[in-house]
Amino acid sequence: MGRSVTAKNMKQTSRKDVAKAAGVSLTTVTHALNLKPGTRVNSETREKVTRIANELNYRPSFVGRALVTGKSFNVGLLQPGYEAMFSDFYRHMTYGMVESMGKDDYNLLLVFRDEQKNYLRTIRQGRVDGMVVLQSDFGDSHIENVIKTNIPTVVLNRTLNLPENEFVGCVASDHALLIEEVFKVFLRKGCKNIAAFNDQRCCDPNFRLFEAFTHISEGLIKNGITATTVVPSKENFTVQIDNLFGSGQRWDGIYVDGEEFMLPLIRSAAKFDLKPGRDFELILSSVTNLKQKDFDFPVTIYLQQPEVMGAEAWKMLKSFINKENTARFIKVPYKKMI
Repeated sequence: MGRSVTAKNMKQTSRKDVAKAAGVSLTTVTHALNLKPGTRVNSETREKVTRIANELNYRPSFVGRALVTGKSFNVGLLQPGYEAMFSDFYRHMTYGMVESMGKDDYNLLLVFRDEQKNYLRTIRQGRVDGMVVLQSDFGDSHIENVIKTNIPTVVLNRTLNLPENEFVGCVASDHALLIEEVFKVFLRKGCKNIAAFNDQRCCDPNFRLFEAFTHISEGLIKNGITATTVVPSKENFTVQIDNLFGSGQRWDGIYVDGEEFMLPLIRSAAKFDLKPGRDFELILSSVTNLKQKDFDFPVTIYLQQPEVMGAEAWKMLKSFINKENTARFIKVPYKKMI
């Protein structure tokens, strides 16, 4: 017959047991295992306590850990609305966050913007140690609401004029660097008449692209370079581009933000016997994982890196939570697809 399980067999190892076996105080065990910021335990003692804790199969109490550190070990992710959960781009940013957070034993709590501002109740109840505000739109009120609670905050995918609060930062794609690369490619290939298809009205990232494009193009006028932004029609882009090509409008360098506009543009150009690679150079930026082989025409592709953005957002927020100095504005470069 097998040995029966007694209450003694089931007794969990406590921190007191670890302290006794290691020959140190209970406080030293607590600091060695929890690594609370501001406490000091030399590496030799920490290594000894950790080794003995593992040998005794010690499993820390989450409640005790929370009481000692004053942390919930949760982070709130404020999304624009429930429909944001369908965004593939947002999901990849979230994946980058949680994959990094898991290594630090943190969990993610999803909250959403609403008229009742329920996300503020989550903060005030102490259920999260920090907030990541994920958005692309121009609204500021909810960002300001979060910041006013004085909780460590990172705004993700939105360029923000940072307040004086040292524990508020933002992570965004480096849109200005992308536009610099776009112009370098066009100028290297001898392009003189350049167009950017981008709707700067729809979201903050698009506005930053427009802002950078306008700034650089103004400096090139003296060199005989013309650069124009075309705002794609939401109602009927095909008719719009047909009319432009039909009027005799020509560009030798075309930059398109968003693959949904690229294919109609290529089909329209073909109606006027215009081909990318022969009559104009084509550059595309996108949030979708595209590659050159996905198309039967030459195109240079730049992709945002949402998973890197998410990981950087957690890295920054973790520093804020631990009251550590860190960069407050991180720009993640686009990735050029070969």
